[in-house]
Amino acid sequence: MHKHFKLIALFILVFNGTLISAQNEFSIGIEVSPSVKLQTIRNKSTGLFTSITGYGFNIGMPIKYKLKDNKAISTGVLYEFTAFDNRVNTVLIGSLRLNAVNIPIVYNYPITENYYINMGGGLNYAFISKEFGSGVWTNVNQTVNQFQPYLCLGAALLKNSDSSSYELGINARYHVVNLRSLNTSTSTNIVSIDLNLKYFF
Repeated sequence: MHKHFKLIALFILVFNGTLISAQNEFSIGIEVSPSVKLQTIRNKSTGLFTSITGYGFNIGMPIKYKLKDNKAISTGVLYEFTAFDNRVNTVLIGSLRLNAVNIPIVYNYPITENYYINMGGGLNYAFISKEFGSGVWTNVNQTVNQFQPYLCLGAALLKNSDSSSYELGINARYHVVNLRSLNTSTSTNIVSIDLNLKYFF
């Protein structure tokens, strides 16, 4: 738990730093971002990898702070849903589903007038984690690392008008902390490919 408090404190410091370095001009908007998910599983003794595919989405309030030379810092508060389902003949026989608060901090670097490279990271807090098996849903908050920091890299098209702007981008995220807090024999990490759809007022 002490480790989690350190992560939160570091995140607050970085977030406050972005507010200080940014100009007063900022934009608030709405985001809907569908995702393709991958749960990578590595056996620590053999080194063998397996993976499980999944899906999800982010929805919430993005915030963009404009810096000099068309650079920007993007953050916000999002709700993120993640699901890894196992179906046989369309019948759900097993599933892991995560409901989380997602706080990204991303640096937007312009490569042309409207195209940007996005790099940074963020933090997910999984407040509800449920697993389905044998016809029963079970709360697994105690066996999941609820704090999930991640690294991200992507690209985006940003178009501005007089009173609003929109952003269309693709973003890859890698969650650096083992998903399963009690499993020491395997390392499980989540990889997300997000299609970012943002509109700023």
